Amino acid sequence: MQYMWAKSGAAGDRERVARAGAGLTPLGPSPRIGSGEPDLSHARLDLHTHTRFSEDRERFTVGGGVTLTVPFHPLLSPLELYDQALARGMTHVTITDHDTLAGCLDLLARHPNPDRFITGEEVSCFHRGACFHVGVYGLSEADHAAIHEGADSVDRERRCLRWNVAELTAFLRARGLAFDLKHPLWVHGEGSTALAALREVVPLFDLFEARNATRHRWLNDLGVEVIDRWRPGAGYTGGSDSHSANQGITWTETEGTTSEEVLASLRAGRATAGGEHGTHARLEDDFRRMFRANAIDRAGTFKALADDYWHNMPLVSQDLLALSVSASLAYAAVNEYARQRRLAREVRAALADELGAPAEVADGAA
Repeated sequence: MQYMWAKSGAAGDRERVARAGAGLTPLGPSPRIGSGEPDLSHARLDLHTHTRFSEDRERFTVGGGVTLTVPFHPLLSPLELYDQALARGMTHVTITDHDTLAGCLDLLARHPNPDRFITGEEVSCFHRGACFHVGVYGLSEADHAAIHEGADSVDRERRCLRWNVAELTAFLRARGLAFDLKHPLWVHGEGSTALAALREVVPLFDLFEARNATRHRWLNDLGVEVIDRWRPGAGYTGGSDSHSANQGITWTETEGTTSEEVLASLRAGRATAGGEHGTHARLEDDFRRMFRANAIDRAGTFKALADDYWHNMPLVSQDLLALSVSASLAYAAVNEYARQRRLAREVRAALADELGAPAEVADGAA
């Protein structure tokens, strides 16, 4: 794993070697919130963000093999996300809503001079029945249209680039667009079939998301082990994958002052990942924020009716209902990270001959 903070001693030596191998210049101390303007020659940006324009669905396992899929929208507007990311020390900003460019276009229409903005999109792609998420950067409306053309047709497997990852990546290269494979081990598919599909698509990419702030450390670090084995010399990106207000806690570092220079560095694979891994506490807080925003604050007329009903309930019933919701959200966060740890163990076991014995996990790792 390549870390971003400047360190002293042996740790600092390892970091300098890692950065030299990635073609990056040495790092000084990392800019932090409140430390003034960051050094723009070292570009830092959160390459995995979402706004209210992203239509998301979260699947929860509720026991007995039963799953529950809940649709929701992230919390921030594009303008809020842009301002927050810059305030947290990012030198540049992108938005990667799911299969839409609407959030990017909204920001460009509203902001007087978004000079540090790079358009982006998280594109859902399919290969051998497995679903992969590809981050695309610097794309235009025409690029977006070409990527999704034919997606609603009955023969979309033949007509749409999203159903042919090899053709999609060839198109992106021809258009001069930067792209990465998001959370490579978090593939929507069936076990060994998904892993086999991943092995086939990895050679098509030069950049891979190594650190995602909604993924357990085990899954992030194992993903790097796998990519190091299957795609030596690849560049690594990082992103918060925030659907609430955690932009900038995990990031990608590359080089460039202008957006065009940053995109050129990403296309060349010159990138390293830094920042935080996912934690139970943060995910639970995200769930609570999104539940409030989606189930209560945006419920319109229903909210007024629910408020009346709530205030007319006996106090003990209010307490029991609040406790039930709180416990459910806490359980959802714990269950999600248990699922991620289980996936990491399964992948490790499936690739034991290639990866060898697992590295030691530090006590108290989230």
